[in-house]
Amino acid sequence: AQRTAAATAKPGHQEAIMSSGWGLRGGVGRCYPFWVEYKECLKRERTAVGLECFKDREDYFECLHNRKEHTLVRMVNEEEKRQAEAAKAGDGGGGGGGGH
Repeated sequence: AQRTAAATAKPGHQEAIMSSGWGLRGGVGRCYPFWVEYKECLKRERTAVGLECFKDREDYFECLHNRKEHTLVRMVNEEEKRQAEAAKAGDGGGGGGGGH
């Protein structure tokens, strides 16, 4: 079984281990500023479920996982492929001429 730093942390020391701010190569980790913003928002949070901090959470998770970026890149690549195939077929892929 794999153990995480959070699972092996001493009581009261979890936060320092979970989010030290240090990147893999030293210096501040690339997502640490997003984590700090999210954590500060949670301190001010007035709801029990974190609704007020959803945007900060979303920014932090995007920094960690880049899902939105990957989705956008995939969509751009698919569109480029579609246009290239349309051009090969003689369609041109463009939406009509410049008739003003």
